Amino acid sequence: MPNRFERFTVAILLGSRWLAAPLYFGLIGTVIIVLVEFFREWAHLVAGFADITGKDLTLAILKLIDLVLIGNLILILVAAGAEIISARAVESDHGGRPDWMGSAAFGSIKLKIIASLAAIAAVDLLESFFNIESTNKTDLLWEIATMLAFGAVGVLLAWMDRLASEPH
Repeated sequence: MPNRFERFTVAILLGSRWLAAPLYFGLIGTVIIVLVEFFREWAHLVAGFADITGKDLTLAILKLIDLVLIGNLILILVAAGAEIISARAVESDHGGRPDWMGSAAFGSIKLKIIASLAAIAAVDLLESFFNIESTNKTDLLWEIATMLAFGAVGVLLAWMDRLASEPH
């Protein structure tokens, strides 16, 4: 039976997870900034739609997709943080939380984050290819390397999760 000091120590350690809550509120604020930027880009696209070329339309759409992917990445992190912070805060009912919360494994969250980063890198790379004449070739090589690195990390993480889930 744990003594009073052990119970107090465990309570402090488990309660410390709430110190991260302001960080997640900051990320929610960041999503609002991304949302404002999305609609600013969208309004710019709509305002200039009559004079826009096919290439410029594609680039504008890629910019919107990039912002959506960034917003989704932030929301994945916020949802994972909410899962950590609210763990066992509500024992029996969902307390307004989505059904998937509580069942999302850390490995799947890592894969979602890496997949989001790879998608963002791919969109940025595609934008660079559309502007190939003005793109610095060294920067382009770094963008390719970054995208490939995210892809490789994703494959390795998935493989490690698979190995960890196999019976030993």
